[in-house]
Amino acid sequence: MIFAIVSRGKNSGIRLLPHRYKDNRYHVSLGDEGPFIPISDDRDIPSYLANGYSLRMSNNAASQNPSLISPESIQGWKSFGSYFGQSCALKAEDWGE
Repeated sequence: MIFAIVSRGKNSGIRLLPHRYKDNRYHVSLGDEGPFIPISDDRDIPSYLANGYSLRMSNNAASQNPSLISPESIQGWKSFGSYFGQSCALKAEDWGE
């Protein structure tokens, strides 16, 4: 599960999750001013984070608006990224065929 914890301000300690916009996509970007890239499948998020993209995250229950969070502040994605990288390298003999 990909998440971040707010570390300062009045919302300190609140857990943020990837924000899904009305078009059912997530947004990543290289900077706050730059254009965003819409992502339909949340399984693609770790590869963008591994390449330095930041992710819009929020907490709907706490009425937290989406914030752009850097990959260094996001937890739970590195294990997914390494898993996906390894899964591409599987050979037929790894499947027992």
